[in-house]
This record gives sequence, structure tokens and C-alpha cells, in this order.
Amino acid sequence: MNAPPLRLLVVDDHPLFRAGVVAMLASEAGLQVVAEAGTGHEAVEAFRQHRPDLVVTDLMLPDMDGDRVTAAVRAIDPEARVLVLTTYPGDAAARRALDAGALGYLLKTSLVDDLVSTVRAVAAGQRRVSPEVAQQLAEHHGGSVLSEREIDVLRGVADGLENKQIAQRLGLSADTVKEYLSNAMGKLHATNRAHALSIALTRGFLR
Repeated sequence: MNAPPLRLLVVDDHPLFRAGVVAMLASEAGLQVVAEAGTGHEAVEAFRQHRPDLVVTDLMLPDMDGDRVTAAVRAIDPEARVLVLTTYPGDAAARRALDAGALGYLLKTSLVDDLVSTVRAVAAGQRRVSPEVAQQLAEHHGGSVLSEREIDVLRGVADGLENKQIAQRLGLSADTVKEYLSNAMGKLHATNRAHALSIALTRGFLR
């Protein structure tokens, strides 16, 4: 007697990309795409309605990120299995998704070669992380994590704001902003604010 197919929910806000993922998965024996979604809220409702065996979701969605989608579906079903697809190899972005309960973190550049095998592995309860991401996670394991306020300050830097302008935006003093920025630079081993911003973007602290 044949085993029932794995039932999948595919989530991505780009219709053409989502259609490509669906086509790749639907062409494989034993895989069935039972629902699609273009936003995080649609994904959560689709999960509630269809209860798929696996959620395959983009990391960056217009209304909520993939880590929040992961947390939301696992709040509905603690056994829910989630595979995150992304263009972001940064360890901080991956750590957020994995800490939220995702079992897989796959770079979109690896889809053609690895999507189907990763889907099957994650659906079976195995953890799968793209090698480039795993290397970054290993390199920064146990390192300092930026606080939300430090990230807020770096977002201001990314927007081209000076410390006084960031202070006005966040309701802080300029000295406090300077202290947060100094702390962030220390944690990131950055030599200046531009260097700190570059590292924060590469590692996925900013989104």
C-alpha cells in the first residue's frame, strides 16, 4: 500500500517565483501542494485550514517575516514543520528562523539542486541548513547578539541619519544613541559606523 503524499503549503509574495516552486514540487512523486499564500497572514490561515505536513515559506514577506510565520503556525500546531527559503545567508537571519522552530533554511540559489531533497528531509523531521549558512552559524556561534535598540540605531544609520536625528526618531538622547552605536560596533568588531552597517546587513541583523 502506497504512503499518502506529503501535503505542502507554499508561501511567497512573488507569484512567478511561487509558481516555479509549486511546479517543481508538484512534479515529484509523493508531493502534493495543497495550498499557496502570498502573505504571512494568508499563510497562517491556509495552515489553519489545510494542516499541511510542511510549510515552505519565503523569509521576507510584505506583512511578516518567515520567522514570525513559523512561530504562528507552531502556535497552532507545535509539531508543525517549516522550511524557510531565502536569499539571505546571514547567520542572524537564520538564527531567528531556527529559533522560531524552522527545521530547514535553504538559500534560493540552491533550489534547483536541493529543494526536493530538503523538503523530504524536513518533512521527515530532519534539520537541513544550506552549507554557506551553516558555516556562518558556526563562525559566529556563541558571539554577541545585537539588542533591539542597537538594531534600531543601525536602521537609522542605514537611513542616512545622524545621531541627533536617530535620537529624535527613537525618543532617546544623542548620548544614548552614541552609546548604543558604540556597543553595536564592539559586538560586530567594526571600525566605524559604516563598517558596522555593512556587517549588520551581511549577517542579517537588518531586514
